Amino acid sequence: MTNFERRECLMNSNNPFQIKTPESLAPEEAVNLFVDVFTDYQKIKAQGHTFIMGPRGIGKSMIFRYLEPDCQCIKSEYDKVKINELEFLGLYIPLRNAGFTKITELTRLERNAAHIINEHIMVTFFLQKVFTSLSNADLYDENLEWDSSARQYYNEEFLPRIPGDGNQIADNARIHEVFSKMAKIMERFYLQAIDYAKRLSFTKDVYPYNGPLYEYLDFALPLMSHLSVIKCFPQHTIYFLIDDAHCLTTIQTQILNFWVSTRTSGIVSLKISSQYNYKHFYTITGATIDTPHDYSEIDMTFVYTGKAKPKYKERITKIIEKRLLNTNIHKNADEFFPPDDAQEKKIKEIEAMYLKKYDEGEGHGNKRGDDALRYARPDFIKSLSGTSKSSGTYSYSGFDQLVHLSSGIVRYFLEPAYKMYAEAVSQADGHIVDSILPSIQSQTIREEANNFLFHDLPRYAVPEDIEGIQGFVGDEAYPKEDINKLSNLIQALGGLFRQILLSDRSERRVFSIAISDSPSKEVERILGLGIQLGYLHSSTIGRKDGKSGGRTKLYILNRRLSPIWNLDPTAFAGYLFVQNHLLEEAMVEPFSLLRRLGKSSPQESEYQLSLFNVDDEQEFTVEGGE
Repeated sequence: MTNFERRECLMNSNNPFQIKTPESLAPEEAVNLFVDVFTDYQKIKAQGHTFIMGPRGIGKSMIFRYLEPDCQCIKSEYDKVKINELEFLGLYIPLRNAGFTKITELTRLERNAAHIINEHIMVTFFLQKVFTSLSNADLYDENLEWDSSARQYYNEEFLPRIPGDGNQIADNARIHEVFSKMAKIMERFYLQAIDYAKRLSFTKDVYPYNGPLYEYLDFALPLMSHLSVIKCFPQHTIYFLIDDAHCLTTIQTQILNFWVSTRTSGIVSLKISSQYNYKHFYTITGATIDTPHDYSEIDMTFVYTGKAKPKYKERITKIIEKRLLNTNIHKNADEFFPPDDAQEKKIKEIEAMYLKKYDEGEGHGNKRGDDALRYARPDFIKSLSGTSKSSGTYSYSGFDQLVHLSSGIVRYFLEPAYKMYAEAVSQADGHIVDSILPSIQSQTIREEANNFLFHDLPRYAVPEDIEGIQGFVGDEAYPKEDINKLSNLIQALGGLFRQILLSDRSERRVFSIAISDSPSKEVERILGLGIQLGYLHSSTIGRKDGKSGGRTKLYILNRRLSPIWNLDPTAFAGYLFVQNHLLEEAMVEPFSLLRRLGKSSPQESEYQLSLFNVDDEQEFTVEGGE
């Protein structure tokens, strides 16, 4: 066995942090791994159309997997119910790998024809997935046969809408067998339309489509509505769990929005997950769908950046400890990911110094521990950045730091933890791994930060050899110029936050910016791209001009990037208000900007950052935050 093969074996052998796609999880495994601590989960479960927004890896698909009937029937070892006892019937419809979202030939059709054929394709694809979910034999009692109510549903509701003969079923067919047959029929109509669309690429003419054409309102909804007549099904709303809706084309998004606008959530509630690049909120009629009239919206990232942030640590703790227990590791999260004791001891000594100052009447904070919390860790990091230039020795270890570094995204915790565990096993020489050394934690985190910015981000750029090809469509590809501007902006912000951390300002833990004047379209577009790709989070704060009132958008750097600039990821206490023209400069000349802002000698601590001189007060202002 080669070293590479040995390492791969170690990485996959009982690694508690192995990441599986939710749809590949067995129901028992999904139920065991799912953690519900977000209050918004109850909103997702409630009847009504709902958009669940957030970057990849934040847990949207896992929520959908848990809402499927095979999981809902076995919520725990001691809480098992039958399918007819469920509060709802959640049916999963994944779109990430759906072929119909990538067929550009459909754009050749005129507007009405394009809408009709796209809706037919979407309806048949959705129902194929729905009936496939219902063909799971494990959902039903093994002795349950196709009773009269189910036969009536097939013969009177489904069959009359299907052209052709030969669709009869045996009287003794079991429920899962019949739904499997219905799924195959839907698949046949779906593939027929897909074949038509593909053949358009071989001719200049647009020839007629001769197959059946189905719509959501007159075909899908009646079929879903009448499922309730089947005795073994719940008499409640059906949920379409539509995952990765940002993958839909513009026309397909219009169609889905139209379904939302019909307000038929009492029959079928559309639960729609998307990253932030959902195309738009217009329908095929040109109207828009609006919240809360047509749908409710949940932003998963706000759960982390807002008031519910403590819930995220509670959630990640439960996830990690469940995974450890499943692999027979009886340690809590803090024990398994210990901090660097020597480093924490020195930080505690600095904290004690600030507590003593407060007791002597020299503190600045409102509470006794404010100064210790605010300055101890930044002071320690600053002490490492002297003449020895040893700031790279700061240890990003300890469960608490790892939680902050994951920036509210579960995957950003699990991926490095997976690699840490594999490295620990490779160094253990056959011994049991019951904790991860701080050195392994920090090294992995630093590698992850560098890869995230310098390896992963450039991959989003449209390759030069296809950039000019007409009709090229990339779900996650963007102009190289935009990716370069985003990279420059991130490096400028990181460098600027580093300068602030090393300053003597009262607010030094800065991780976010707000624009004090009006943002240009270019700046808004690049910041929006950063949010879409997960390099920035967004929230809101009160406007700098308190007299006028209102709120302004806050852009928060993903803390996963902290090690690149040796920032303190554990908290932020200040917001950086910055003028638009400096962000425009940062997108083009980040290092020139940083040199200009930090032009004073490092020894002149009181003047170290010209950024904070009187002349710069209108360009930059740091204000207290949380």
